[in-house]
Amino acid sequence: MSRLAAFAVQTSRGAMPWLVALSAGSYLLLGFAQPASNVAALCGRLNVAQSVFLPAPNLQFSQILQAVAADWVLMVVAMMAPLVAANLSYVGRVVHASQKVAASIAFLLGYLCVWTLSGLLLVPLAFVLALAGAWIDLSLAFGVAVVWSMSPLAQWARNRCHGTSRMAAFGQEAQADGCWFGLRTGAACVFACWPWMLVPLQVETGHIAVMVLTGLYLFADRIAPPAAPVWRLPPALETVLGVSLLPGGRGPNRHSLPHTKSLAATSQPVRKRH
Repeated sequence: MSRLAAFAVQTSRGAMPWLVALSAGSYLLLGFAQPASNVAALCGRLNVAQSVFLPAPNLQFSQILQAVAADWVLMVVAMMAPLVAANLSYVGRVVHASQKVAASIAFLLGYLCVWTLSGLLLVPLAFVLALAGAWIDLSLAFGVAVVWSMSPLAQWARNRCHGTSRMAAFGQEAQADGCWFGLRTGAACVFACWPWMLVPLQVETGHIAVMVLTGLYLFADRIAPPAAPVWRLPPALETVLGVSLLPGGRGPNRHSLPHTKSLAATSQPVRKRH
């Protein structure tokens, strides 16, 4: 069974259908929402420039910031929601049934909080790249993202995305632990994925399509199993090809870390909350 098929089986009965629907809804909102007087969707280099330097006279700067923040949150939800399916499945297994929904929502809020705050750095960085000019900014963003995905630091962060957290089964402690788990996972995810979020922001037209392709790439990257943090080809290629592309690897998952399990298949917490 391929890695994609195995992951689909593990998560099809959990949160994945809801996360895919949430992601699709966010894409639709970004694609069909009409910008009000140049306060356009965040995605798109020209739109960002117009929003900042050519605001409509009937809009206040605070309104521009609110529109940019809303677009960033929608972008994060659209691209990142499917990536946390295994994490939510874990939360649902380790807390009591009465706390499953509340703990899952707490996890999502913690995860989204980290990604929202990351926009304070990533959005200005995207705009700085946009000043480089057409194609230069996109090429630079894409090149940085590919090299980063191959680096040991990115693999270290991906391994953290597969981590679990000790959670209480009942009461407000379960919700607090879920939020803490979401914060930890969100921080690891930002560290692993940050350069890829810059890529759609450099596209003037067709940015929704680029977002979808980037989101699919990150999903294929995320479901790759934990591995030693060494220089390697992007793990998303392993997901598509079904073989290890690490130096010396010949078979599937050959260089996965020993004694590790898929997060979707983990039933017991392995880390304590600090």
